Amino acid sequence: MNIYCKSTVYGERIEDLLPGLLTIQDAMTIDADGMCRASFTLTPEDGAPLKRALMRVEAELLIEDAESIGGRHHLNRTYGQRAADALVRLVQAIGERATD
Repeated sequence: MNIYCKSTVYGERIEDLLPGLLTIQDAMTIDADGMCRASFTLTPEDGAPLKRALMRVEAELLIEDAESIGGRHHLNRTYGQRAADALVRLVQAIGERATD
């Protein structure tokens, strides 16, 4: 049995997230300055679980940013930075489930 079948991250089954993430991976290029870029289109079936999970992660990050206001390490991420950080956090969460 696949280890991802019943595992979830950010409210979505990992097996439902993987097709979208693999599409992103296949579309990714890295510029000379190290910036990663991807242009892709997902089917509704592959895109919906990924979008929901990423929105949940972004909400978590936005709360972290809000709670940092007035502190020593104030986070002032742009939407694009938060979206990129959300993708990284989602992939990390999936990786952590794989090692459980």
